[in-house]
Amino acid sequence: MPSHDKPSFVMPMDAPAEPVPARPSATVIVARDGDAGLEVFMLERHLRSDFAGGAYVFPGGVLDEQDSAPEIAGRLDGWSATAAAEMGEDDETFARGLLVCAIRETFEEAGILLARGEDGSPVRLQDEARWSESRRKLNAREAGAADLATRGRVRLAADLLRFWARWVTPLPSPKRYDTRFFVALMPEGQQPLHDDVETTASVWIRPATAVRQALTGERSIIFPTRKMLESLIPYSSARELFDAAHGRDTTPVLPHIEMIDGEPRIILSDGSAHAP
Repeated sequence: MPSHDKPSFVMPMDAPAEPVPARPSATVIVARDGDAGLEVFMLERHLRSDFAGGAYVFPGGVLDEQDSAPEIAGRLDGWSATAAAEMGEDDETFARGLLVCAIRETFEEAGILLARGEDGSPVRLQDEARWSESRRKLNAREAGAADLATRGRVRLAADLLRFWARWVTPLPSPKRYDTRFFVALMPEGQQPLHDDVETTASVWIRPATAVRQALTGERSIIFPTRKMLESLIPYSSARELFDAAHGRDTTPVLPHIEMIDGEPRIILSDGSAHAP
């Protein structure tokens, strides 16, 4: 069943004796055009979460075994070896599973379904009771991606997502994630909403506004999410952002942590030091 764990960036207090394996994860930056330009959808994590409680994040979660199940491959549109290559993956089954994970988690947490009807038509989610039950089953770990596609009579749409970046939690951290970030356009005819289980609030926000609020402490945003938001600032529209996702660098970003003047700092590959 899908895991409740979410990708995070944890500052280690007591480093484990042996490095913790990084768990494969997927996160989706859903974009739309607002009155002032590009906006992205963010969720506030429940205050009682075991990490990043109260922080604003993009929908996402940990890869589940069912996401790579053979039966889901027959209900996935737009998948090809090219898609795996653009993610920097050699294992097509694994790469496909990451995309399915991204679609599943985005629906579970945000109520956004990146899919098509079996006839190729857009998914409108007009039968609110039926889709609410599907989200409930995902949250309760009573169903997985294959069940979502089959019972919903939809085809999950891999081509509605594009790889954006890959971040790996530093080695000393007690919880580690190997997270692929994807971008997607907000589907027409759908209305996103937080799940009131793992997330308690949601907002459409300009990337530059979110970064400013994070730096001033007005909104809690963990470091990798903030860096993703910074990477979105140059784009003026959702379509421009989506088109820019072709040919992105797939090299994993693996920061490390150093103590500088008695304070922990996140060090990136360019040598730059950042407060967590």
